[in-house]
Amino acid sequence: MIKLAHRLGYAGLIPFVGLAFQFEDAASVSAFMSYSAVILSFLGGIHWGVAIRDSNFASDARLAICMLPSLLAWLALLLPLYLGLWVGLIAFLVWWAWDHTQIEDGDYRRLRTHLTVVVSLCHIWLIAHLN
Repeated sequence: MIKLAHRLGYAGLIPFVGLAFQFEDAASVSAFMSYSAVILSFLGGIHWGVAIRDSNFASDARLAICMLPSLLAWLALLLPLYLGLWVGLIAFLVWWAWDHTQIEDGDYRRLRTHLTVVVSLCHIWLIAHLN
């Protein structure tokens, strides 16, 4: 993977961490949920792009599965905040596991693991402080 992908991936953690630690501000928590939903949708788009580029990877089922992160992100935004955080957390973890069964690039897997750990911890932090 190119170094820029790593830099952008890690830079993408800044809003998660910054907003998670402003848990006493309702607008910051709402912004966290919105950003979380956008990033979750992006993760599904990665698989969509791979499926379109690689005919060996493409199938109707795979393209349908690629829609799940967007749908779960939308659901998380519709639910009460506490439940939405749980849906987001579970969706990030499940999609991380799916990534590891589908994309073999070790560098991508390591990057996704690092990013998912931080994103998950931010969700857990908010769940703990909003309960």
